[in-house]
Amino acid sequence: MASKRRPYWRTLGTPTGLVLYRIPDGWRYAVHFTGPAGIADGALAGPPPWSEPDIAQVALVQKVEELTHRRLDVLWHGPDQPDWWTGTVIVAGPLPPA
Repeated sequence: MASKRRPYWRTLGTPTGLVLYRIPDGWRYAVHFTGPAGIADGALAGPPPWSEPDIAQVALVQKVEELTHRRLDVLWHGPDQPDWWTGTVIVAGPLPPA
């Protein structure tokens, strides 16, 4: 019998904004979604805390693309606070066919 459950990434909604911030141990993030998912957050495993923000920004966009199965174009804004960046998703590609 085939499962009727939808893959998790189909339930997330569309990513609308990203928050990236540096802590002494590394990089943390939050992703804002439309729909029921709301916000996802976590730590970036890749870039070390001393890496440049643009490296962490690329790593975060790749992580969100893998999570959502969509191609994203993100416009990054200057730091709101020290070691704190926000990005606006200006284009979220379509979901792959079911």
